Amino acid sequence: MTIDKKSLINWVGGKRLLRKTIEPLIPKDIVSYIEPFGGGGWILFYKDKWADLEIYNDLDSRLVNLFRIVKYHPNAFKEEYKYLLGSREMFFQFMNGTFITDIQKAVQFYFIITRSFGGKGGTFGTVKKSTGGACKSQANVMDKIDAIHKRLDKVMIENKDFEKLIKQYDHKEAFFYCDPPYTSGCGYDVTTTEGFDHERLRDILKNIEGRFLLSYDDSPKVRELYKGFEMIEVERQNGINNRQGADRQNKTYKELLIANYPIKELHHAG
Repeated sequence: MTIDKKSLINWVGGKRLLRKTIEPLIPKDIVSYIEPFGGGGWILFYKDKWADLEIYNDLDSRLVNLFRIVKYHPNAFKEEYKYLLGSREMFFQFMNGTFITDIQKAVQFYFIITRSFGGKGGTFGTVKKSTGGACKSQANVMDKIDAIHKRLDKVMIENKDFEKLIKQYDHKEAFFYCDPPYTSGCGYDVTTTEGFDHERLRDILKNIEGRFLLSYDDSPKVRELYKGFEMIEVERQNGINNRQGADRQNKTYKELLIANYPIKELHHAG
């Protein structure tokens, strides 16, 4: 069952546009579902439940804090958030302010990301022809908080390096959906493409007992790293470059879905 309200935050590299492609490829006979690079949680939140045990993990402590607060203190979050304004002045006050409690930090992070251009947190977001960008509905946010709070009820939230996480939760009936930093493109401070050890991830995944599905940019490096694994080529709209006036050739982005189990048949069947 898909519930659109279960998408709390936009995140660069998020899989909103590939959810319907990825969902049929995830095995139905899994006991645990683990996301080592959880990000905005678009795949996790796409269904009410993937497995008996579900793990959300991300190295970015801001994301982890946000989801923990929404899971354990949703009403406190809403109380802090509900009177905020979609104003440029307030945006920069939040950018430059000091916030003490975890609840305040979660609200600060959420406000900046959701009110910024492209969800990157650096520039105040404005639009010409709709009420999106900085003028998001407060009522919709309240509904989303309640929906995500309910969805996270039995989800374990971790803040670990991917290698430690995968080794801790790996077993024959485990499934890992991995959406790591890509070999090219933009990222956030702790998920930047620069310095990410793509070879270490490959070495860990090729030796696990469970199954994995990996989403990556379609690059020569990725194809070489995962030579011998099943690959599916997919395209999606490039959200940031899809704005008015962007070069039409930059509106699509090519990606690979890679797995250590048969996915081509499932893809064609879907």
